[in-house]
Amino acid sequence: MIRIAPLALAVGAAMAAVFPVTALAQVDVEKIVQDARQADLEGRPAFGGLSEVGDLRRDWSVNTFYVVYRGAPPEQTVFWAVRRETGTRMARTATVWADSRSCPGVRTMLLAMEQLPAVRPDAIRLGEEASAEIQLHGSRVTFWNRWARSGPENAAVDVEIVGNVNSPAARWWAESSPGLADCWTPNPPA
Repeated sequence: MIRIAPLALAVGAAMAAVFPVTALAQVDVEKIVQDARQADLEGRPAFGGLSEVGDLRRDWSVNTFYVVYRGAPPEQTVFWAVRRETGTRMARTATVWADSRSCPGVRTMLLAMEQLPAVRPDAIRLGEEASAEIQLHGSRVTFWNRWARSGPENAAVDVEIVGNVNSPAARWWAESSPGLADCWTPNPPA
């Protein structure tokens, strides 16, 4: 039988009242990613995006891409916007926007996205086998796109690619996103 002295209980209770122990709440990044995919801009959903989640430090970013139409044809104008939400495992740190009207990097980034290589499905140990370099890095990169095109007839398909820092989508983002660095603003396109 373990006995705790009444004085120790009293001191412990007093300390708990002065220094309450609270559990550190962690950000649910997967929910943020799903919410971002569903969020619209002026009534239109995002057509694509890329999220990065660091498994070691747990820094993350969720980037969604939009096309915005203003006015009616034939005078209608079209531009593109990027919404970026960032944070750590403990907190969201920022939500910012970039707009192709004031940031040429948005258009450049999206044109480069259209050049991403096609994905080849693989039946393990059957057909064409390629040795793959396994990169052990603490990041998960998820690229997705609605209305992607596939095959000689350009069939509309949805695509999602989950990879690591050595995936083509991760390299594209690493090369393209610095072109947006000076463009971020806290306000959505006006």
